Amino acid sequence: MTKNLVILCGGDSSRMGTLKALLPFEDKTMVEYVYDKFSPHFDKVYLSVNERGDFAHLGLDAQEIPDIYRNAGPIGAIMSSLTMISGDRAFFMSVETPFMDPAIADYLYEQSYNYDICSYKFPNSFGEPVCHVYNKRCIGAIAKCIWNKNVTNSALMYKCYTNLIDTDIIPSLSPISEEQQLYKVNNRDSYYYALFSILKHNFVC
Repeated sequence: MTKNLVILCGGDSSRMGTLKALLPFEDKTMVEYVYDKFSPHFDKVYLSVNERGDFAHLGLDAQEIPDIYRNAGPIGAIMSSLTMISGDRAFFMSVETPFMDPAIADYLYEQSYNYDICSYKFPNSFGEPVCHVYNKRCIGAIAKCIWNKNVTNSALMYKCYTNLIDTDIIPSLSPISEEQQLYKVNNRDSYYYALFSILKHNFVC
């Protein structure tokens, strides 16, 4: 069975003012940083993008999936991706969360068998899909959410067979704190802070 990763790279980037995925991060772009960290843990990597070809110049071994539901937020991107992936499910993460540890993705994938959705009980588990495994069985429920113009992740999870795992397990899986794993680079201030954090880490190492 193919183990799939979908990196959400689309959106309008209104708070950042430019495409977040292409911002410099360490010695590469942010999407390259996330790809290099997570791709060894997956058989197939997909990039959820606004338009096909957005990241073709990077030469990543990843298939781009354009978002066909541009006004439906991340749920629309998930819908587009689920219809295109091979296998029955995929781990979805945002390019905005570069400090997430692949170890917690591996564990979540293992626990997702036979569930429509599997995630941790993060404070935003019923908000944005920061760290979820979605099964293709969700497609019908997502279509209903989009049709009803109720495109929140909470609405989707209510309609699906969902497994929420207590975050108490995370310290045994990763030395990275839950707070840092959830840190989102979604505006200029958070981006500069992330750059400083990674430079400090590299200097200490």
